[in-house]
Amino acid sequence: MKVRHSLIFLAWLSSSCLFAQPSARETGKNTVMPTENAASDTTVQKKPPYKNNLIKRFIREFNAMDTTYITPNKYNWAVMLQNTNSFEFYSLNNKERQQELSFSPNPSIKIGPYLGWRWIFLGYTFEVSSIGKGQQTKKTELELSLYSSMLGCDLIYRRTGNDFRLRKVRGLGEESEMVEGSYVKGIDVRVTGINAYYIFNHKRFSYPAAFAQSTVQRKNCGSWKAGASYTTHELNFDYNALPPAITQNPDHQLSPDFHVDHIKYTDFSVSCGYAYNWVFKKNWLFCISLTPALGYKKTITYATIHETPESGPTQASHMRNLNIDATLRAGLVWNNTKYFGGLSLIVHNYNYRHNRLGINNTFGTLNLYIGLNFHKRKNYI
Repeated sequence: MKVRHSLIFLAWLSSSCLFAQPSARETGKNTVMPTENAASDTTVQKKPPYKNNLIKRFIREFNAMDTTYITPNKYNWAVMLQNTNSFEFYSLNNKERQQELSFSPNPSIKIGPYLGWRWIFLGYTFEVSSIGKGQQTKKTELELSLYSSMLGCDLIYRRTGNDFRLRKVRGLGEESEMVEGSYVKGIDVRVTGINAYYIFNHKRFSYPAAFAQSTVQRKNCGSWKAGASYTTHELNFDYNALPPAITQNPDHQLSPDFHVDHIKYTDFSVSCGYAYNWVFKKNWLFCISLTPALGYKKTITYATIHETPESGPTQASHMRNLNIDATLRAGLVWNNTKYFGGLSLIVHNYNYRHNRLGINNTFGTLNLYIGLNFHKRKNYI
């Protein structure tokens, strides 16, 4: 029996784990500038060089928080058991003939323990769906999310293929709808990208409280955020691998726009969205975040199976267009600073159109977890 295993590196940045503690202004304490001579109160010690002050101010601002809204992390170590469920949905559509083919693989279900030190988490997970089946999936799914008070980042690396099911058929007759649910082996999807964003109200709003369990949100608060992302998308699609009821139906011919062999394009987008933390009960938090993005697409290759002298192997090789993408995040957390548990959902949606062929790719993860923090930091003992 083969059990698929993966080593997943989850970065856990928090406003209390990194760098310095809140400044005196933020904690409510007064500070006195030391003097060169104890007998003189008019000679003040020279300030450090401007460069050093700038670095210190950035470090403090990077993790600054209003402690009436956010409780910082008090521990160095944490252990956690997590269940990760990955899903994906891919759709090809042609508006001219009102035809649509939708695919999705079976959900990937993993479970495993994690050990964390401040902001670094290492885990070993088993893919539950492959246990006892004597087979190993060809999927590679790595989604790394980094959360701090001020900045956030998503790293995406996905290689999905050969286990897609045909979920929906539209515009190709009743016979074609009968094959919904069948496996299609001619699809291979690859996505690689990075998404970074800035939290404007980071002193009072905590993303780590909702998705990294490292701080605790004490009062309701929301924040606008803005960012940018860069991704590459690649699709290998063999329409001949579709069931004959779709490819050989004389009454409902499949549009030539589906006769695609390979598509690869890049997507650069800018985004602006809003997130809100709702503290509906002591130690409980619900977070919802939606970030629409305006994506600028550039086609690198677009190869068709039936090439013509006019089209060649690549059609509209450098076509550019604009589409709306989106990222959704939601989290439900219980955290009393010592013990924690909850669930989180992250969904990415990308849209692309080439002439009459439209492509929609939606994927994400649902995590369920329970854990505890231990070994208090010195300043909290």
